[in-house]
Order: sequence, then structure tokens, then C-alpha cells
Amino acid sequence: MQSKDEKIRNRYLKNVTYLDVRNGTWQGPTNILVQDGVIKSIGEEAAPEGFPVLDCTGLYVTPGLTDMHVHIIWAGETLDPVRTMLDDGAYKTILKGVFNAQSTLAKGITTIRDVGSMDDMDFDLAEIFEEGVLLGPNIVPCGRILQCTGGHVPDLGIIADSPDEIKRSIRYLKSRGGHWVKIAATGGAFGPEEIGPVLYDEQELQLIVDTAHSLNMKVCAHALSKVGIDQCIHTGVDCIEHGAVIDEAGMDMMIEKGLTYIPTLTIYRVLANSGDKLAANVVEKSIMVTAQQKETFQLALKKGVRIALGTDAGSVVFGPHPNVHNEMKMMHEYGMPIADVIKSATITPAEVLGDERIGSVDVGKRADLVGLRSNPLDSLDAFEEIEFVLKDGRRAV
Repeated sequence: MQSKDEKIRNRYLKNVTYLDVRNGTWQGPTNILVQDGVIKSIGEEAAPEGFPVLDCTGLYVTPGLTDMHVHIIWAGETLDPVRTMLDDGAYKTILKGVFNAQSTLAKGITTIRDVGSMDDMDFDLAEIFEEGVLLGPNIVPCGRILQCTGGHVPDLGIIADSPDEIKRSIRYLKSRGGHWVKIAATGGAFGPEEIGPVLYDEQELQLIVDTAHSLNMKVCAHALSKVGIDQCIHTGVDCIEHGAVIDEAGMDMMIEKGLTYIPTLTIYRVLANSGDKLAANVVEKSIMVTAQQKETFQLALKKGVRIALGTDAGSVVFGPHPNVHNEMKMMHEYGMPIADVIKSATITPAEVLGDERIGSVDVGKRADLVGLRSNPLDSLDAFEEIEFVLKDGRRAV
């Protein structure tokens, strides 16, 4: 049962100091009026009668965070999340997905993009939370991963080899309400396959992109090898996920085409340091990817490629959901200024998702807000010191 406070979508926040994520500066103190889950005004002088008051004195308020690369039904504490999922079956798996999503929300992550879900369960979870049946984050679902025979994590895939199968699969995902198509463009570090080979050739990738774009959908691609990434960039894949090897020419083309880089740095470091748990070939591949990613990430910073935060939460030995704060700290370790790290987890994902309702503290936005006890511009550890989380004005913490 939800508490009375969890159902309230009208609030008056007083003495608010909030982060303008576009330029990395603090605004206020001021007052924020939330009505029907939306920021109605900033600077309201007095609380309307009957509105619960939340005193933010001494707190630092940010927009809710976004994780652009999540597998919400996976159990990242295990050595084989896919096997766990299959053994659990659909009912137990979706209940674990609810638990993972609510744990994610409690840490200030108010929006996630799920990039691979058994039986398209992420569509169902997205509807449950959007309808208010349960309190949880916004979920942008991709459903099953579009891939060819012999692809990466086939248990999460729609297998599509021919042009007709590819188009039919994308149209199906659109019919479920999907706005994104996730594809496996290359092999992965976790799994028996090699990283290098391209799983869809350039003509097939172009068909995927053209079909999705014609339906007002976007495409994100698991892509690790240079040849696979280059083909994704050439064909206009909207988001390059993981992106181990991207050279300057590739980055120039990404900037020209408005494409986005989702690095997911932490997971490969975790895999690389898990030699006591994982097969030697997985560790070897992950060590290579980790080294490549550092170089690529730092070059992307220098070139000005658009970067949005994603974690791969739910992946093998990655630990429980969520993992955003560790990813933020690793991005900063690799040279991204703190203000830009926060931007990569707020307004930048909103732009990539095309969702004008999230990503910043502005009038007309969803009241997805996080109150912190210390200044995150001084240390990203502030995101571990949460005083409150609001989701559409409803209090999750």
C-alpha cells in the first residue's frame, strides 16, 4: 500500500536552492509550486491553502537523474543474470523488475531507458509506473534487442535476419508504443562471441535506421569494435552504446549528424577486475575495452561529442540497481568536470530522448526533484546523501 504522502502530487517547496544544469550554477533561494505533479511556478510568494509544505532550507535541489542504459529486470548481483531471469520465469522476473525500479528511484534516478528486456517486459513496467499503479521512475522501453542469428545476448533478442524480418520486428516494437530500437551491432565482452565482427552489415544497418526513423523512432546500438561503430555512425544510428573505439573522424561525423555517445565505463572496469569470478576470455576482453574506453572518452571530451550517462545496470557482477553514482564518479575521474557530469545525467538525456518534460528545474517540467544534504558541485558523493526524492511531485524518499 502507498502511504498518503506518496499519493500527493501538489506541493509547495520553500527556500529552494536549485541547480541550473544548463550552466552549472545555483539559483535561489526561492519557492517552487508543484501542482498535479508539474512545476507550476518558481518564485511563488506564499503556499496555497491546503498544499503540503516541504522546507528545503540548507538543501541542494537538482533535477532527477536519468540512466540511459539499464536492464531493469536483470539481477546484477549474479554471475549469470540471463540464466537467473530464465529460471525465475515471467512473474517473478517482473516483480524483481518492480523492486529494481523502485530501488533506482530511491537513489534519485527518476528516468531510465531500458535497452533489453525479456518478452518486452519493460513496456509493461513503463505502463504500470506511468499510470500511477505503483510509484516508480519514468521508463523509456526498447523491448527486446533486435539482432541477427548468433548475436549478443540472444535470450533478450528478436532474431531478425532478412529485410522483411527486420522491418516486421521494428513495426512490432512501434505497435507496443516503443520510441527506441536497440540493436546488437557487434559482439560483447560478456559472452562467448568475439567483439570484432559486425553482426549487421552496413546495408542492413541502413535499413534498420531508415525504417525506425520513418516511424519516428530512434536507434541505439551495442557497439564495441571500430568497424562496427564506424558503420553505425555512417548509417546514422542515434546512440552509440559502450563505444570502445571511436577515432577523430568518427567523432567529427557524430557531431555533424547529432549522434550521442553513451560510454558505460564502470561495467567494463568491474568485469576486468572480476578474474576470480568470470571466465578468462571475458576478463581479457574487458581489460582491452576498459583501456580503449578511457582513450575514447577523453578524446570525446576534447572534441565536444555529446555524451549522456548510461550504466548497463543489471549486468553480470555489477551489483544491485542502480549504479549511476559510480558511473558519475568514473566519468569525473576520466576528466569530465562535475557540472558536465551532472548535465550528462539530466538535461542531455532529456534532449536525446526528446522529452521536454524532464531534465531541468523549470516551469512546466515534471516535478522530478532530488534534495541533497551537500553540494554536488563540490563532490559527486553528495548524491549518496539524499534528503528527499520527488517523482511527479510524489515523495519517493
